[in-house]
Amino acid sequence: MTSSGDRCEVVDRHEVINRCRVLDGLAALHERIVESGAATTAVVYDKSLAENSGFLFLQELISSSGANMIALEIDRMGDVEDARRIARELPVAEWVVAFGGGSLIDAVKLATALTDPLAARIVFAEQRSGWVLGPDRARRAVLAAVPTTIGTAAEVSGIASFTDGAAKRAFTSVALQPDLAVLDARATAGMPYEVLLEGCMEIVLRCVGPVIGATGPLGDTDRRALRLAAEAVAELTRVHRTGGAEPEARRRLARLSVATQDSALLRDRAAFTVKAWFLANNLSHHLGVRKMQALANLVPAYWDRLHTTAGLGSADRAQQVWEVLRDAISFPVPAEPGTGFSRWLDRLGIAPLDPIGEGDVERVTRSCVRMWGGGLPMLAGVGADDIRDVLRGVRTVSAPENSRNSQGFADGGR
Repeated sequence: MTSSGDRCEVVDRHEVINRCRVLDGLAALHERIVESGAATTAVVYDKSLAENSGFLFLQELISSSGANMIALEIDRMGDVEDARRIARELPVAEWVVAFGGGSLIDAVKLATALTDPLAARIVFAEQRSGWVLGPDRARRAVLAAVPTTIGTAAEVSGIASFTDGAAKRAFTSVALQPDLAVLDARATAGMPYEVLLEGCMEIVLRCVGPVIGATGPLGDTDRRALRLAAEAVAELTRVHRTGGAEPEARRRLARLSVATQDSALLRDRAAFTVKAWFLANNLSHHLGVRKMQALANLVPAYWDRLHTTAGLGSADRAQQVWEVLRDAISFPVPAEPGTGFSRWLDRLGIAPLDPIGEGDVERVTRSCVRMWGGGLPMLAGVGADDIRDVLRGVRTVSAPENSRNSQGFADGGR
C-alpha cells in the first residue's frame, strides 16, 4: 500500500520504479492478491476492452480462486467529473485494479485520490495553474494498474491528466503512483498500428525531453536516457517495418516505457525542463487530437526555435540528441534536428495535423500562458511570442516543409 514513508530504493529499473513494483504477467498480480488475503478486488476497466484477452484471463484467474471480484465498466473517463463519479461508484475493496489505456488508468488514479477529502478540495479548488500538487497521503486500497497500450507509462507515474472545463490539467502526487504495475502482452494485444507507433514515439520523446531541456555538457544521466532512447528507436523501427509488434516485442516496449519514469533519469535536473509537454497538452486539448499527435508534430518547430529561445531548452543538446537518434534510425534523415525529425515522421507515416489558423494559435497561446506561464514556473523564460512562433511552425498538411527533399535528402541527409 502507498505510504508517505521513504521511497523504495531502485533495485532494478525493471523491478521497482520509485515506489511502484513492476510485475511480469497477470498471474503474478493474482498471486499477490491471493497472498494478501483480500476479501474483495474491484477491477475498473474500459468498456471497449470487455473482450480483451488479458481482461478475460484476469477474470478467470480471480474467479477460479473463489475470490470476490467486482467489475466496474467505464465508458467516459477524461473529465474530472468522470473521476468523481468513479470514486462514488468504486466498491469498498482491499484491492483496486485499473485495466485500460493511459486515460483509464489516470481516471482511476484520480478517483482513488478523490476519496481523500484533502485531495478532493485541492483538485476542485479555483485556480489558474494547470499543475495541481496533491498531498502525499496513504490510499485505503492497494492500487494495481494493467496498461493495455504502450508509451504513456501511466501505470508507474505519479501524475494524472484530467479535463476541467476548458482546461486539461495535471494532478501530481507521490501518493498517486500505483503500488503495482502489471505488464502482460495479452493486455496489449490488438493495439491499432498508429497507436502502437505513437506509443513508441512517446517513449523516445520522454527519454530525450529532459536531456534537451537541461544545460551544460552531457552527463551520466543524459547518456543513460539516450541509451534508452536508442533502444526505443530500434523497437519503433521494427514496428514500422513489420506493421505491428509480436508479444515479445510488446514486452520489451512495455519495459522501456516504465523505465522512462525512473527517478534516476531526472537526477540533477531542474523542475519543468520539458517545456514542449505543456504546449502539446494545450494544443491537443484545443484541437481534440491525441496527445502524441500534437507532441510529435510540435517537436520539429520546437527544436527549430531552440536557437533563438533559450528558455525552451538547449539547441546544442538537441543536436547531440538528434545525432544519437539519427544513428539508430534505419533510413536516411537530414542532420538538422527540426528538419530531420519532420522527415522521420514523414517516413514513419505519422500524419501531420490539419492546418492551424491564427485563431487557434492565439487561443492555445493564451491558455498556455494562463495555465503554465505568466509567473508560473512551468513555462518560466518562455513568453507568449515564443509560444506563438512554435505553434505557427507545427507540422501540418499544408506546411511546405513536408514536400521538400522528400526523395533526395540533399540538405545533409545520409
